[in-house]
Amino acid sequence: MENIFRKTILREDEPPHPTITAIREVCARIDTVEARFSMEADPDLIEGCIYELEALRAQYRYLLRCAREEGIACRERAHLWNE
Repeated sequence: MENIFRKTILREDEPPHPTITAIREVCARIDTVEARFSMEADPDLIEGCIYELEALRAQYRYLLRCAREEGIACRERAHLWNE
């Protein structure tokens, strides 16, 4: 997940905004689920990871929309996932 958006919005040198903090948390949770997904062997657990990833991606899209409405913008237009 190394990309321009992550480097821009997830920078630690700025005071955290609540929406940015929420985006950081969702990104961390997505990283965790993706790591777990790559290690699962049981079909039911794999399916659970897929549903969890989809739910987290929906939260991510919602938070991006909130950030736009609050006037928070990153300098680059690259995003983690397609909207």
